[in-house]
Amino acid sequence: MTDIKISNRSAILRLLHEAGAMSRKQIAARLKLTPATITVIINELMNESILVEGNSVPNAGAVGRREVMVEISREKYVALGLALSQGLVKFTVVNLHGEIIHEETFKLPEILTPEYFAETIGRQIQLKIASYGYSENFIIGIGITVCGVVDFANGIILDSDGIWEEKNVPIVKMFRKQFSFPVIAANNVRSYANAYAFLQHDSQLQNMLFIRNEATMGVSLILNGQFYGGDRNLAAGIAHFTVVPNGRKCHCGKRGCLDTIASQDGMMASLRTHFGEETTPLLYEKVGGDFSRVTFSMFVDAAYAGDSGAAEIIRNAQEIFANAITFSIQLLDVQQIVFYGSMFENHHFFDSLQKMLVKKIDGNYKENFYKVVPSDMNLDLRAAPILVVSSFFGEGGHRNY
Repeated sequence: MTDIKISNRSAILRLLHEAGAMSRKQIAARLKLTPATITVIINELMNESILVEGNSVPNAGAVGRREVMVEISREKYVALGLALSQGLVKFTVVNLHGEIIHEETFKLPEILTPEYFAETIGRQIQLKIASYGYSENFIIGIGITVCGVVDFANGIILDSDGIWEEKNVPIVKMFRKQFSFPVIAANNVRSYANAYAFLQHDSQLQNMLFIRNEATMGVSLILNGQFYGGDRNLAAGIAHFTVVPNGRKCHCGKRGCLDTIASQDGMMASLRTHFGEETTPLLYEKVGGDFSRVTFSMFVDAAYAGDSGAAEIIRNAQEIFANAITFSIQLLDVQQIVFYGSMFENHHFFDSLQKMLVKKIDGNYKENFYKVVPSDMNLDLRAAPILVVSSFFGEGGHRNY
């Protein structure tokens, strides 16, 4: 198949993903392709069960005639995903719309090797495929996501951020030995950014800084509609900017990283050193002096309820965090900053952070420049398989990735 035809197939799939069901005439007009070209490609994609016909609508140019709409199928094709973290892996199956069909969680041993992971989880996936009744011909691939540094182009986990000790693990090659369909591996935050962009159905969102902040922090950068990782897959690594020289040791091995101050674990570590009846009185009373009972949401609520000690820790973390984000905005001039994580869904925390950012940043930005992703979007589950779906669309409905 020629590159031009693959490009045209990809353009049709991306358009239908963004806009939903359309007629052949509408597709031809939007893509500036001839009706004959559109008809040939649509028929191919329908024969392959990637597209299906839907409802008919009146034809604006011919009284009494109707146009049949076509759309991306919700049947036949599925993508698989593995989201790997400490102690467990989440297995998810989605359709071509990114909608979850199945989800499972597999526990992993405390001491894990890449070989054990690939062999054991590979067998589990094969059993699941059989139990779900899927034909491998209609599985478009499996996406694997992990914390740490991943060479996306070559399918190598350079550093798993402590999940296993081994470096430079060819995880894609290890899984391809067991399956006939494609395998893709990516950093987890990169996959969240990709899934968020996919689920927005907005081709105009081309430049974005995606910040995920939970126990630890991760950042991903999309420029001109493509993930940008730089020469060493470390671009946009603001989580590991040194913000406190000789500060607390970070899980990356350095000291004083932004992650040690502004992540949930970082703020909780700061709280631990200041926790006391006099220093954090409201929080201390709330948990009866037992720090092990303190949750992050409890910590934030106490700060905004008047606990001056808790408030000071959060303000300091937010100030440093806002400085790092401001630097990134001024350097990259992106369309949108996307925040993902439960801390940003706490309106007290996010409102005060946003006010700091507004004060620090010169320039006119749209109202939705700062966007919080709701947890019910389930990016943690959907991101790995959506990596495969977006690649499938990019290749015009072929498994050439």
